[in-house]
Amino acid sequence: MSRSKGEEKAAYRPPVPLPRRPERPEESGWPSPTPMPAPATEDLGRAMKQVLDRLEAIEKRLENIEKMLMTRQPV
Repeated sequence: MSRSKGEEKAAYRPPVPLPRRPERPEESGWPSPTPMPAPATEDLGRAMKQVLDRLEAIEKRLENIEKMLMTRQPV
């Protein structure tokens, strides 16, 4: 039983169901974020000092690399 072109186009396809949208925000499955406690100012100051120290060390290493590359002969 072969079908003609007209019969192939008329073949029924069920519609693709659309995903269901959650009705309420709590149905989304994500928990609400919990606020973090405020850090103590002395802890914040210590953390900032550590960041600055690390950045200074990185700057020194980059300066050493630049000096090394400038003294190298171009190939």
